[in-house]
Amino acid sequence: MINKVMGIDIGGTSIKLALFDVTGLMLDQWSIPTNIANAGSEIPAAIVDSIKERMSQNNQDLAEVLGIGIGVPGPVTDQVVKRAVNLGWTDFPLKQMIENSLNIPVVLLNDANAAALGELWKGSTEQVRNIVFVTVGTGVGGGIIVDGKIVNGEHSSGGEIGHIPVQAEEERICGCGNINCLECYGSANGMIKTLNLLADKSVVSNTKELFALTQQNDSRAKEALKITVDYLGRAIAGIINTLDPEEIVIGGGVSEAGTLFLSPLKDAIERYAFPQIVGNFRLRKAILGNEAGMYGAAYQVVSTLKEYAI
Repeated sequence: MINKVMGIDIGGTSIKLALFDVTGLMLDQWSIPTNIANAGSEIPAAIVDSIKERMSQNNQDLAEVLGIGIGVPGPVTDQVVKRAVNLGWTDFPLKQMIENSLNIPVVLLNDANAAALGELWKGSTEQVRNIVFVTVGTGVGGGIIVDGKIVNGEHSSGGEIGHIPVQAEEERICGCGNINCLECYGSANGMIKTLNLLADKSVVSNTKELFALTQQNDSRAKEALKITVDYLGRAIAGIINTLDPEEIVIGGGVSEAGTLFLSPLKDAIERYAFPQIVGNFRLRKAILGNEAGMYGAAYQVVSTLKEYAI
């Protein structure tokens, strides 16, 4: 019998599921649609049915699954999903519902934290225990891992990097309701807005167009990029000055620009980093893509099993 764990990543449109051995080798992977009808009340049953059906199809025994990790788009505690707006959940007892149906231990984690754990476990070329994971896409998100463990916080809000307050000459309202959060300026949407304001007209609608303009030496596009990475650089430097991690990992759609984005971002971080850190930290692009959350959810199970020597 091979001991196995499962990693599940619940998204707004699909739920990705994977089966791993305890070393992190992915044995199987599949997905099902996310049914958000009736305030997401049917999602747990859909997950349970899908697991049973898949395991049966592959002639695998559920008894071999030591635990299931589930990443959710919202804050979680050990027992419940505090809030997942896209799914319609508030104080939702997902852990208990899955455990009662499958008789397998379940651990819950925020999806960004799951992705951070995935990159820690299988994304790095070196064995690391401390990383800062930042996603730069339509918003700014992230996860902080210290000594191999998620910093979830007392209020399930650890790692909300996108909501670090920034100083700016203008006011932008964040989706969280606050004014001038980092993601208002440091995200793809923020970068596009900055360029369009500099040009006093709508110049681009996505960051791919913006980076193309920077390659054409467009002065306003280059200035918008400079402003964006400066906001991000200040915030990330503040985090690494506090935590001194081994690695900074950048994910999200904007990271796909590669060195066009990562090189000026690293320069910005170094402008504000503590002297002992400057030149001595690793910054890399996330490599696991959409699979990071499944790997991280599985890792959370494996690390829990090791902690309690199960």
